[in-house]
Amino acid sequence: MSDANHQELMGVLRTLVKIQSLSAVRHLHTKKEKIIFLSEAGLEPKEVAPIVGTSAASVSQAIYEAKKKAGKES
Repeated sequence: MSDANHQELMGVLRTLVKIQSLSAVRHLHTKKEKIIFLSEAGLEPKEVAPIVGTSAASVSQAIYEAKKKAGKES
């Protein structure tokens, strides 16, 4: 497989993951759950922000706080 074909395939796979994530996120109850789920699915804060109705900075902060909290519980 050529590098160009590999890059194209990876782009398609990323798009499919995003579509599946957007479908799954509807079942989550809180904004923070949605942010973490979408972030773990590979979306950037600037992509998550309009989905959950907040700013990219707020998304980044929520991710930071969740990781910090997870570190304390480990």
